[in-house]
Amino acid sequence: MWRLAAAVCLGIVAGACYTLSPLTAWCTALGVIVLTVAGRGLPSSERYWLRVLLVVALAARLAAIGAIFVVNSPMHDDESVAMLSGDEAYGLSRALRTRDVRTGAPVTQYDYFVAYDEYGRNSYITMLTAIQMLFGPTPYSMRLLNTLFFMTAVILLFRLTRSAFGALPAFGGLLVLLFLPTLFAWSISLLKEPLYLLVTAVILSGAVGVIRHASWRAAAPQLVAAIVVLAVARDLRPAAATLIVAGLAAGVAGFAFFSSRFRYQFAVGVMVALTIVIVTARTSAQPLLEEALDAAAKTHTGHVFTVGHAYKLLDDGFYFTPVTPLRSTLSLTTPEAARYVLRSVVSFATTPWPWQFASTRELLYLPEQVLWYVIVLLFPIGLVAGWHRDRLVTALIAGYMLPTAAAIALTNGNVGTLLRLRGIVIPYVVWLSAVGFFAVMQRMAAHRATAATV
Repeated sequence: MWRLAAAVCLGIVAGACYTLSPLTAWCTALGVIVLTVAGRGLPSSERYWLRVLLVVALAARLAAIGAIFVVNSPMHDDESVAMLSGDEAYGLSRALRTRDVRTGAPVTQYDYFVAYDEYGRNSYITMLTAIQMLFGPTPYSMRLLNTLFFMTAVILLFRLTRSAFGALPAFGGLLVLLFLPTLFAWSISLLKEPLYLLVTAVILSGAVGVIRHASWRAAAPQLVAAIVVLAVARDLRPAAATLIVAGLAAGVAGFAFFSSRFRYQFAVGVMVALTIVIVTARTSAQPLLEEALDAAAKTHTGHVFTVGHAYKLLDDGFYFTPVTPLRSTLSLTTPEAARYVLRSVVSFATTPWPWQFASTRELLYLPEQVLWYVIVLLFPIGLVAGWHRDRLVTALIAGYMLPTAAAIALTNGNVGTLLRLRGIVIPYVVWLSAVGFFAVMQRMAAHRATAATV
């Protein structure tokens, strides 16, 4: 009898929760599934600590979402949840306006303009709109869904690096990613970054699976999943599919070049092919490169001329007259382009320097920026150590990062935007840096053991 009463009470509570927030109920069920399968196949001790880390990380995010609700509850009304800013506000507002248009609610001409505007249209906005239509306004439970996107992506990358580099680097990278403040913040945001991370994690894991499986039948599910999410990525961020495919191609090419037993013949063939291309297309290749750099520089100046903490990559003369990228007539000479590219590379790794912080909010970022410098210093060590442990995974991670990092470095000019977009490649940098960290620790331990025996 008591079991029946407990089941009835549980059903009543579950029904009340579903009535209050249907999406939260679905997220709870999905979260249980994710936590259940996350450690499948791992040793019991590793499975235990993985579950502990994931539960703590999820609890911290739930507490943060609850704090957002409590702090902003006095300002809630039927038009705003009073806790959005920037791209979050635009995305949710557009989704809700589109929902009103599609459901026949009273709307204005401006609602139609926002709902069908081509600017800002992407697959995340489409998904956000569909969720608003299915579950009603979801400003808080949508944050929980983004949290699940983020944690699922991190679990996929954890399992990939666990099989490639071992338990210690995998758990080290997992710990950093789950609690790094910047990634923590946008994992509970209404931004597209968590979904983008999930897409790239699925594609990268699928690429490794396809290359390593002996038969196409075994690799088919991962290949299909990678193709499906690549279609999502195509509309998620400008040139996202191009950057992802280019990154994978670079990783595969690097793996083939340095790992194949025919690498010397391959190297000769590549050198001959490049020589032919350079000789026959020199006059056409250089203008294309110059045009691409000019376009990137124009986008960079657009960021510099917007409100916020800007930083400059071009020579000072290019900033005298503010102009939008579309109206810009900027053209770089070869020396100017070389300086621009060099500054872009340095700025991606160093901006903002501690003495460049311009506000109290930026000063709060100082500890993470110091950690970022440590991560950058460990990265080349991890690249070498990772190559000795698993060449394919190391090559694909490094290859994936290159085009995306280059695009971010060359086109940005705003500190806040850089910190947000740098988070796209940070997960991959972190795991290779974790490999470097433990390689250094092992080398120091071996050195101490040798010194103790002398």
